Amino acid sequence: MAAAILTAALLCGCNTYDPMDVTPDTTASLTESTPAVTTPAPKTDGTPAQSPDSTPAPEPNNEETTVQTTSEQTKQTTTVPPIAVATTTKAPATKPPATDPPATTVKQDSKINSYRKIGGSGILVAGINNHYWGIMFFGGTYGYCDMYVNSVKQFQAALPEVNVCSMVIPTSVDFYNPEDYRGYSELQKDKIEYIEDKLENTGVTNIKVYDVLSRHTDEPIYARTDHHWMPLGAYYAAQKFCTDLNLPISKLDKYKAVTCPGYVGSMYYYSEDEKLTTDPEDYTVYYSPNADKLETTYYDVYYSNGYDSDLFIVDDASSYYLTFLGGDDKMTHVKTNVKNGRNLVVIKESYGNALIPFLTEAFENIYVIDLRYCEINAVNFCKKVKATDLLFANCAYTTAGGNCEYFDYIRTL
Repeated sequence: MAAAILTAALLCGCNTYDPMDVTPDTTASLTESTPAVTTPAPKTDGTPAQSPDSTPAPEPNNEETTVQTTSEQTKQTTTVPPIAVATTTKAPATKPPATDPPATTVKQDSKINSYRKIGGSGILVAGINNHYWGIMFFGGTYGYCDMYVNSVKQFQAALPEVNVCSMVIPTSVDFYNPEDYRGYSELQKDKIEYIEDKLENTGVTNIKVYDVLSRHTDEPIYARTDHHWMPLGAYYAAQKFCTDLNLPISKLDKYKAVTCPGYVGSMYYYSEDEKLTTDPEDYTVYYSPNADKLETTYYDVYYSNGYDSDLFIVDDASSYYLTFLGGDDKMTHVKTNVKNGRNLVVIKESYGNALIPFLTEAFENIYVIDLRYCEINAVNFCKKVKATDLLFANCAYTTAGGNCEYFDYIRTL
């Protein structure tokens, strides 16, 4: 079991297969008694490491946009893109949470639903509600959680005029891991709540998305065949962020939804289980209502050599998650048609990418930094672009694992 968790921890945060997408000390991130490593993260060598994608949201008008005022609450090795499977088989419209398989009116296929196999990289492939899922087990330490908390507080201290927010995003395992394999994975909820408790009353705003996502597990908020969330999950998280900050966000039906069938993502490459290729899923992208009014510029890791392109880049079925920003190895500036003087900097890995399209109506400028592909001082960068808001948007693997060393690395460059 420990070996399965170890190999799973090595895989976090990339768009496609990249076993080096985590800082070297992986064993520490899996043992609760092991203290967090305090050495700075290694300097990137200019070759991009992989991580998530993001996208923005449009400027609202009074009829199309709702403003909620109440609070609810690395380095790259050879990249192998996910396979595009030539099939029209569609993913299910809903997915059951692991905690309580919901009642369903569809006839259950016992042959599929009884399937359990731990494949390559410790990935569990399991039949759930008549479809195959790739499940990556979770492991992390409270020592790394403390390192993340300290880094966020250091950013806040260096940027006293900036509204600093932390969003720790759960991956699919807490919600969809079958009952008979729960002992193989730690609960991300425990680490996430630990971080949120540590940041309470510090002036940092916790954007608590775990419970929000848990209420939508019967919807396609996570990919079955990939380790990322789906754009729909990112929308609910973005909605929570905007609600907490009293910012506008359009209703989902105002976005242009484009659904592509035949998606098979990273879980097949990790697990090498053919069941996933026989059961591809639909992938729905939501284009911002003001997508045609966005000006997007991409830069290298030194924030130089900029070039203009589109926010939504990839329409290829083999790389659906790369639709947002085209990958992680670039720094990105999105200029919107909003005129409110608010400038957002997002520090993220690949999970943060899918949020960006849903935030473009709330900010005049959005700057996106991948913590693993940044070779400039991030504090000075926030000052340079006159940031009013700073959002840390990363999955639980990063905040409770070795990748969190990069936060201090980019803060002290």
